[in-house]
Amino acid sequence: ELTEGDTDGYEEITAPTVPSALDLVSVTHHRSLWCELPQVRNSGVLDTLTQNQKRLQEAKFEVMTSEASYFKSLKVLDKLFASCPLFSDENILSRDDRRVLFGNVNSVRRCSEKLLAALQACWQDCILLQGLCDVVHDHVQSYCEVYIGYCTTQISMDRTLKMLKQTNSNFSTVLTQLETDAECQSLTLYSFLMLPMQRITRLRLLFETMLTLLAQTDSEFSSCQRTLDVLNKCVAECNEGARGQERLEEMLRLSKQLDFPSEMNVPILGEGSNRWLVRSGQVTQVNMDAKHTFGRRLSRTGPKFTLFLLTDLLLVTKKKSEDSYLVVDHCQRNLVEMQEMRDFPGNNRFLLQVTLLENSDTKTIEMTLSCDSETDRQRWLQVCSPPQSEAPGETLYEGWDCPQVTAVHSYMPTQPDELNLALGDIVNVLRKTEGWFYGERTRDSEKGWFPGNYTREIASKHVRARNLKQRHRLLQLSADFVQQQKKVKS
Repeated sequence: ELTEGDTDGYEEITAPTVPSALDLVSVTHHRSLWCELPQVRNSGVLDTLTQNQKRLQEAKFEVMTSEASYFKSLKVLDKLFASCPLFSDENILSRDDRRVLFGNVNSVRRCSEKLLAALQACWQDCILLQGLCDVVHDHVQSYCEVYIGYCTTQISMDRTLKMLKQTNSNFSTVLTQLETDAECQSLTLYSFLMLPMQRITRLRLLFETMLTLLAQTDSEFSSCQRTLDVLNKCVAECNEGARGQERLEEMLRLSKQLDFPSEMNVPILGEGSNRWLVRSGQVTQVNMDAKHTFGRRLSRTGPKFTLFLLTDLLLVTKKKSEDSYLVVDHCQRNLVEMQEMRDFPGNNRFLLQVTLLENSDTKTIEMTLSCDSETDRQRWLQVCSPPQSEAPGETLYEGWDCPQVTAVHSYMPTQPDELNLALGDIVNVLRKTEGWFYGERTRDSEKGWFPGNYTREIASKHVRARNLKQRHRLLQLSADFVQQQKKVKS
């Protein structure tokens, strides 16, 4: 039971008989306003609330009524579409396609049913919906994985639905009949399938609104902030799940388009692979004449290459057909160096000096490449260069080329954004500043700050790449010095 302290001065309002959340949503999904309900008007509570507090109550009320509307829509999706007897006919919808379209519908419906029941109990206890933030917080923490699983398959759902509508006339006929049912309210199957991702995003927006209406001294502020934090995390993980599936499908398509010679076959897909396509594009190789009296000049235009930059690998290919490429070379991304070159007269402009410090033959290869535009050149430079910090003394790293450290002392965080370190923990370092490191612990992907002097750097691909780059620069300086000496003697 609420106390006066718990309500920040609100009168204690209980309502033994209030309409259910589902009753508050009409057949057309029109939702009532909290302030219009007889139970609220007759309680006298409206006279005790400021305008801000009334807006807060409407936002809290909308969390419940919008969940009721969402749940009703999921029941339509489950009953009318997923459980349609005609879709059990394999001539209309195969078992695999049915699983892709409706395999996760029941789990999100049950998830919404549980949240709605908890919100309903909160509403029955108090028309001020005290405790609503805690209800949603606990629910999202417990069931975020359900949303992530559903959102991860949305790309497959979308593709499968489009394919079926284009190639399966039996399916299209049944679908048209179902979508004209009055229960659909003129919504398509696609609209229903997109509801779960929209719902978790809508919840976040509602709690963002609620937080703006609460002062830091309000009793509900901290619980609202905690709930918004878990919602933000859940939405981010849902988005990442969808992006991950999209990237995987893109990599599957690419793997079928690439033709590797037997001597350099690289498995670009593999178990546990977290590799995806970062950038691709066509460039033209330009052959330079280094013996010209006044320095290098363009001698002739060489072949056209299509570059595919993956998260950790650069592929140099020649186009064989519209959707087929022959791989002619490859190099680890952190062993690729690109430098902007000045333009020369003629059509070969937007030049890049590209160095593969260790190519497929473990040799150092240099190429001069011409891009199609200045924008293309700058974008290639950006994705193949380490990030630069604007803060003095700060060093930034990308995940594809970052140092690794191991904890030589245990560290217990003193701030929420710090990382707990156990002896022997390995961390990928993404930032360094003022003796502090920010990184991702490899055993569980947790991120946070920690003191650098509690760790030591260990051998890694980053260390090897750093050594190769230093060696290459020394060789370049030596070659330049020898060339200068020759000029002086001549």
